Amino acid sequence: MIESEQIKQAVADENWQNVLNLIEANLDEIQINSKLNYFFVLSLFQTKHYVEGLKYANDAVDFYMQDEQGRELYFSLMLACQDFLDAHRFLGVLHKHHFEDLQEFEAKLMTAESEARKQSQTLNQRLKKFYHIGDLAIVAANKALEAAKELPATEYFQAAQFIFVDPFVHPLIRATVLENVVLMGQQGTISYYWLDKQNHDVVLDDLKGILDNPANQKLTDSLQKKLANRDPIMLTGISKEKDLYLSYVYPFADQVFSDPDRWVEYWLDEYYGRIHQDGEATPSIEKWQRKFKDFTQQILDGTDYNK
Repeated sequence: MIESEQIKQAVADENWQNVLNLIEANLDEIQINSKLNYFFVLSLFQTKHYVEGLKYANDAVDFYMQDEQGRELYFSLMLACQDFLDAHRFLGVLHKHHFEDLQEFEAKLMTAESEARKQSQTLNQRLKKFYHIGDLAIVAANKALEAAKELPATEYFQAAQFIFVDPFVHPLIRATVLENVVLMGQQGTISYYWLDKQNHDVVLDDLKGILDNPANQKLTDSLQKKLANRDPIMLTGISKEKDLYLSYVYPFADQVFSDPDRWVEYWLDEYYGRIHQDGEATPSIEKWQRKFKDFTQQILDGTDYNK
């Protein structure tokens, strides 16, 4: 057990390396002790270990959301890592929960983004790769997507609008970018290339996250009803697939999953090796299921999409 008085004294003395030394021998405790997690993350921040600090802060994100000092530290870590995407998303959550005095956070974010723009060579390299994410295989595309978190919001949104209409972008990548833009608080109408190989006008103001829709709620309720007490392991497996499929069809999940109970029955038939029931919805479900499996196989194989 860590002596908490030693930790408090080291923090009071601003002896950050000593704080790290005291806690590192008992890292398991920071998983269950939020205040200890805070002291450890604060010490990592003060010693400029920003990426590691953000990693440990993410393990206790609920604490950092509710604690005033924690919010400031968490936000400062994201800015130090130039994780502008998550910083904007974090600000959106704070606004949603009606936290006050967010003007200082917003000002700091604007300043950090302005500083990032001065690193023009690095910025342009990330931006160029993000614009052409459709030219990359899945693994490389995911890396480019992760690197794009360090783009200022304006540049991210400009590139995103190109990605939205690029037919060679994998549906999961395109949906992730769209959700990021929505959660960053971007507004307006964009053109979006969907699975029917048509461009659709999408109003960003009307959208929420990938899983935040009536279709997902109905699918989840049906799965819980049929499997929660009967086969929780299968419930977990099917739920993961469901979430992935909802990503593929974003932002038009309600159109595809118009009969949630029938979809759940179809999935259960597949898992149990039963013959699918004949019905009006079955051919459509089979068509979509084949598409979903193809998309997933491309991810597993790391192959190019649509080439």
